[in-house]
Amino acid sequence: MESEIRTNMEKILTGKLTYKSHNLAFNMMISRMQMKLKSEPGNFDLCMNELDEFAAKYPSVIQVDYDRIACL
Repeated sequence: MESEIRTNMEKILTGKLTYKSHNLAFNMMISRMQMKLKSEPGNFDLCMNELDEFAAKYPSVIQVDYDRIACL
């Protein structure tokens, strides 16, 4: 994951930046990670690894979102 995208994803997951995907699965993943981080802030690296795995498994699904997130 590019550093620009990673930085913006960190902001999205911590609530400093708002992003809504057109993809339901990605929105659900973001929401789940945000809840997980609110209850256990130390899980940040685990959430980012999960996001990387999702991107590796579904690259065509996530690429549009990554392009949009990079422009935030």
